[in-house]
Amino acid sequence: DADGTTLLASSADCTLSIFDIRKISNAYKKGRDLTSTTTTVTESAKRSDDQEDELLSICTMKRGKKVVCGTQDGVLAIWSWGTWGDISDRFPGHPHSIDALLKVDEDTMLTGCSDGLVRVVQIQPDKLLGVLGDHDGFPVESLSYSAEKRFIGSVSHDCLVRLWDAKIFFGDSDDEDDEEEEEDGKESAMDTGATTTTAAAAAKKSRNDAESDDEWEDMDEDENMKDSDDSDDDSDDSDDDSDDSGGGTNRMGRKFKTDSEKFFEDL
Repeated sequence: DADGTTLLASSADCTLSIFDIRKISNAYKKGRDLTSTTTTVTESAKRSDDQEDELLSICTMKRGKKVVCGTQDGVLAIWSWGTWGDISDRFPGHPHSIDALLKVDEDTMLTGCSDGLVRVVQIQPDKLLGVLGDHDGFPVESLSYSAEKRFIGSVSHDCLVRLWDAKIFFGDSDDEDDEEEEEDGKESAMDTGATTTTAAAAAKKSRNDAESDDEWEDMDEDENMKDSDDSDDDSDDSDDDSDDSGGGTNRMGRKFKTDSEKFFEDL
């Protein structure tokens, strides 16, 4: 059940037993010997009517509302939870005993039969859906899933463990997960591409800004050099003008004589 306090047990004595774990646990804590007396077990257990057929396997279905047992005669006996006296339905069709049951979903289950076949059946409405695998006529004793439910393992009297692909039951959900992963991967790739593009644009802009700054610095240096050259030229011109001015004065001095010079020349 949902509380996990009920234990179901099928048996070759043709009955289904229902145990209340809490009562057994309390009796054990009080020190009562459960192996030497059946009083405590009987008090804490319920038992179905005699089905006149060995109950060899058991499985809960329909979200815990139904309990299914495989029988020696190849019939699936079905109980409604809480009504343990007699079965509420029976599903015949297997040619030999049903020794193993494995739940696929709330409506579908696998059966391991003594004829060596692993069958897929539906419960209420009762329907044989197909055959999953074959052990070449050797009775199938056990069915179980792999850790991630990718495979279904079956054990038979042929001393082999055979693995069957579980995608036929869970393939749709796996495909959806794969599609979601692919979409997430595409979105991640797009985000990465956008980030890369943004980073490249930023780097390019930084390079352009640096080149622009270099150009402005070069222009400033050129202007400074030009100003310096102009200053030098102006200085040279000034010097030349100064020289010319001095020479002109001398020439002027030599060309025009003062009155005193003229007076002494006359003497």
